[in-house]
Amino acid sequence: MNSSDKRITNTRYLQDYEYSIQLNRWFLKPIGVWPRASTASTAEKILAIVLNVACHVLIIFTFVPCLLFILFEEASFQTRIKAIGPMSHWIMGELNYCFLTMRGQDILHCIEHIGSDWQTVKRASDREVMLKNVKFGRLIACLAAVGMNVGVFSYIVIGFRKIVFHVGNESFLMYRLPCPVYTKLLNVKLSPANEIVFALQVLSGFIVNSVTVGACGLAAILAMHACGQLNVMMSRMDELVGARVEEQRVVKKKLADIVEHHLRTLSFVWYIEKIMNLICLVELVGCTVNICVLEYYIITVCCALSEKSKDTLASYAIIYASMSFNIFIFCYIGERLTEQCKKVGEKAYSVEWYRLSHRTALSLVMIISRSSMVIKITAGKIIRISLATFGDVLKTSFTYFNMLRTIAT
Repeated sequence: MNSSDKRITNTRYLQDYEYSIQLNRWFLKPIGVWPRASTASTAEKILAIVLNVACHVLIIFTFVPCLLFILFEEASFQTRIKAIGPMSHWIMGELNYCFLTMRGQDILHCIEHIGSDWQTVKRASDREVMLKNVKFGRLIACLAAVGMNVGVFSYIVIGFRKIVFHVGNESFLMYRLPCPVYTKLLNVKLSPANEIVFALQVLSGFIVNSVTVGACGLAAILAMHACGQLNVMMSRMDELVGARVEEQRVVKKKLADIVEHHLRTLSFVWYIEKIMNLICLVELVGCTVNICVLEYYIITVCCALSEKSKDTLASYAIIYASMSFNIFIFCYIGERLTEQCKKVGEKAYSVEWYRLSHRTALSLVMIISRSSMVIKITAGKIIRISLATFGDVLKTSFTYFNMLRTIAT
């Protein structure tokens, strides 16, 4: 046995566990979505409820007046189209916020599962494999956070430069709101309503971004942890071969541990699917619409390019990249998890089973058979999330873009 495979007692499991969930807690706790343990104090429970209500109110306060603007405002077709993109982003955030809140107990179960896995690590090599996957999951979460926040806030920052509007012979300055507001509901052109609404929309934009980044980071961390557990399981298969006849009882015990570990990990993957399937559906539909609309925005701005519109074009391009990257992350995670589950069956088949006893070798069939069932993350249990799905999203967005351009002209 190599030195890296020596048995250990993972005395640092609390640090490893904290390292695994740290980013998710940073993203989700400020918006009240981080699951509460049964031992949480009354004050913590009340604070979480207050945060939930405040976040719902701020998000709804942003997209409902925008929806009324699109439906009832006497505005041009172009103006209404420009309002659809921001409004859909806020609606996606509200839906995902609801789904994350609904799945609080399932998220808590997965977090406790991760803690249990770290606590039961017995080999230094297993710990290294798990840490490697955690680091990759954290990297994905960080990239999602940077991309989404830079994209959305680059659009919001444009609003900090006041624009001029005229009422009769008088000129006034106002902030450009990220989401337009139905003027018969509230006149946001005049101070102080303009400043208050702008500040509230920026705050709700932070909440929506945190929801999107938190959902993406949660998917990344959970999926990468599952991949780490499957890698640990496959490394243990190599130890089945080479034992003497009198050690067959030990081999059977190892095989039983492998099967138990496999079933435990598959149960964890089932919880990931349960948590993420509705969120993936929202992201799939929402990003398709947003990418389509952004393509239309970019073409429109390019056709009437001026000095003032260069910053807007840059902002649209950044948002387009961040939206595309966001849906790519979900698709990549789904593809990675599916491929990793398939590799377990391939590994069981490639083990030198002919060197094992007949009964032990026959037991590997159970692992191969279970691995032949495709494990997948879906969008609403309808569409499989994979890299092929990402290509379909881009193709569909271009199709809708051509339809929109035809209608607009």
